[in-house]
Amino acid sequence: MGRTQWTLFGTKRFLPLFITQFLGALNDNLFRQALIMLITFRLAAEVGTHPAVLNNLAIGLFILPYFLFSALAGQLADKFEKSRQIVWIKIWEIGLMVVGAFAFYTSSLPLLIAVLSGLGLQSTFFGPIKYGILPDLMKDDELLSANALVEAGTFIAILIGIIIGGLMVVQGENGGLMVSALMIGLAIIGTLSGRMVPKTGRAAPDLELDFNIFRATGQQLKSAWNSPIARPAIIGISWIWLYGSIYITQIPDIVKNRLGGDETVVTLIIAGFSIGIGVGSLLCSKILKGHVSANLAKPALLALAVVSLVFCLALPDTSAAAIAPENLLSLGAFLSHPVNWLIVTALIGVAITAGMVIVPLYAILQAHTPRAERSRMIAANNIFNSAFMAGGTIIAAGLIATGLSTAQILVLYALANGLILPAASSLKTRLATAD
Repeated sequence: MGRTQWTLFGTKRFLPLFITQFLGALNDNLFRQALIMLITFRLAAEVGTHPAVLNNLAIGLFILPYFLFSALAGQLADKFEKSRQIVWIKIWEIGLMVVGAFAFYTSSLPLLIAVLSGLGLQSTFFGPIKYGILPDLMKDDELLSANALVEAGTFIAILIGIIIGGLMVVQGENGGLMVSALMIGLAIIGTLSGRMVPKTGRAAPDLELDFNIFRATGQQLKSAWNSPIARPAIIGISWIWLYGSIYITQIPDIVKNRLGGDETVVTLIIAGFSIGIGVGSLLCSKILKGHVSANLAKPALLALAVVSLVFCLALPDTSAAAIAPENLLSLGAFLSHPVNWLIVTALIGVAITAGMVIVPLYAILQAHTPRAERSRMIAANNIFNSAFMAGGTIIAAGLIATGLSTAQILVLYALANGLILPAASSLKTRLATAD
């Protein structure tokens, strides 16, 4: 199984698509992190607005297209040749990066936010194609491995984008232009690799497009919810996206106010979390030996709850909020405390188990959806993912407002894994019946 997994990189059926999606995810996060850093350290003060307000506005506008246009994106992906659409979407990305370069040069906050929203829209149209085309390119026993590599690659790209984007943009007046030049280059390479993705034919050439995005969205969500296999798979996928977003959002607060660590510790924790999801993605493929099944969903969810609770219990009881910024622990000082190794290990365990849950569910959704409807089902999944993440974040914010600590919120979410177990169990039963 290990040989099959890694030899996919030697095939023309997989490598061009992997490179294209990896560079796309890298570019999204390069630009997003660069913009967040620029807002935090310069632009917010210039316009007299709190950085958190502008950052949340920017992220919200990046996610908004997933709600509004996923239905149309799924229809287009099913109706027309996917590989040709990939090329046009990547050309669109080059244009956005050129506009982004001008926005960085002029320090135009409205234009920078508009470009970020444009990247969100571009990603909205790419998502159903990326996951919809994989089953057409892969053999049955390769699908799980291909999803594992794509998922691992995506999170590694996110990590690299966050680190490089944050570091480059603060390098004086030319930081934004350095980021822009890199992103334009990556977009061009991604376009060239996109041209090499094999053609797979039109999945639903006779599909009539519905340009009423609200009606189309409602129909796709209804179709996904009425599917006995798609519904529990989508619930599980969306839950893991919610879970990951909650952890990523809370990590800076935990590091500073509970562990007394500085920015370098935050970077380490986020890096470990991203790598952990990649490891979990690859590990589940090895455990299941390429077989697309839900056998891992229930034990992985239970393991996710356990390691999450271990992480929360390992956190110090007392708050470090009173520590002055100059007294926060550097990376070396943080790692000199043995208990912090346990905390980091437990957090990576959270990420690994999350990766082990989500990858088989993606493969199930692809393998058990008719080819003519697959991209629309992926689009419905993307809408549910966005709704879960937005709802989970709002709930967490509300709980914090009531006086709960970050650690207490994470404990509640760890226990809430139990609410997803029935969906995992029903999915396993329904797949056994379908087979």
